[in-house]
Amino acid sequence: MAAAGLLGSGCDTTARDAEPPVPWPTGDTLGIGLEGYPYPYPVHYLDVTHVAQATWIDRQAPEWERRARLAYMDIAPESGQPRGTVLLVHGKNFFGAYWKDVIATLRREGYRTIVPDLVGWGKSTKPSTLTAESLVAHLRSLLDALKVNSVAVVGHSTGGLVAMQTARALPERVASLVLENPMGLEDYRHGLTRQVGHDDWATDERSSTPDQIRQYIGHYFVNKDPRLIEPFVAVRTAIAASPEFERWVQSSAAATDMLLNEPAVDFIASLPVRTLFVCGLSDRTYVGAKYTAPNEQAGKGNIAAMAQAFVARMPAARFVGVPDTGHVPHLETPAAFFSAVLEFLR
Repeated sequence: MAAAGLLGSGCDTTARDAEPPVPWPTGDTLGIGLEGYPYPYPVHYLDVTHVAQATWIDRQAPEWERRARLAYMDIAPESGQPRGTVLLVHGKNFFGAYWKDVIATLRREGYRTIVPDLVGWGKSTKPSTLTAESLVAHLRSLLDALKVNSVAVVGHSTGGLVAMQTARALPERVASLVLENPMGLEDYRHGLTRQVGHDDWATDERSSTPDQIRQYIGHYFVNKDPRLIEPFVAVRTAIAASPEFERWVQSSAAATDMLLNEPAVDFIASLPVRTLFVCGLSDRTYVGAKYTAPNEQAGKGNIAAMAQAFVARMPAARFVGVPDTGHVPHLETPAAFFSAVLEFLR
């Protein structure tokens, strides 16, 4: 175990001075595949087989969902041969485009960067069932197609859970792991007042108003700068105006159901790969707050504290905490995030 660290956010004004993390939609409606929505680099597509099976899945997916498309960006370093390849895996309420500044920084440092939209998100297919195993299978197919044998995986939030599952399933290919405020460090089923499932998550998504979405996204940030929050609200609101919104709802519900039913707590400590946790210290994000007993809520979602506890049990892990920062350090305090990650990757 390496020593834990603390990075001061100091006068990191990058988050306030730069352009929005993702573009605003150009109209009031977006397709559920973000058709026509600009990404910072060219988007490619890979046909993948999608099979999501688990005892907790209570629905039969239609046959067409077996044929999915995985959207991804593949960005070369600014010059020369890559010093390594980095796979960036986004969080649940985000998509690959929000890695824009991370990609630019990694390019300057000489890394090839691969940025998928996981199946269920962004420009990829929206199935009604998802499991971590299915998402890892897609990433394996992507690495195979791009002939990548060794990769550093950076996962944020839900992407952190997927990154941990990828390291577990593909230990020979994951050279190192960066976990930015990862989900899955606790079992979110503990403390629920009743059994919660797919239909509950779907109802919540379907009925969300713009103000509720704004409050939800805003919860991720200590700095309530509208530039950090409003573009994501606008994208989500525009998707709600799509004629295919119900299919998006079902896919989003499937993702939340996966988070609830597939925590990583049972295997994190046994991951042998070099691992960096970089966490905003003010984050209190967890699944199912609406359904969690009031007396249980105060003890939930302290991702930084849980990460430090796991680091103490892992063979090759370290922790860096970022003060005055919430769930998305790479957007809220990017200088601190880049400092920690680049030192680790080097």
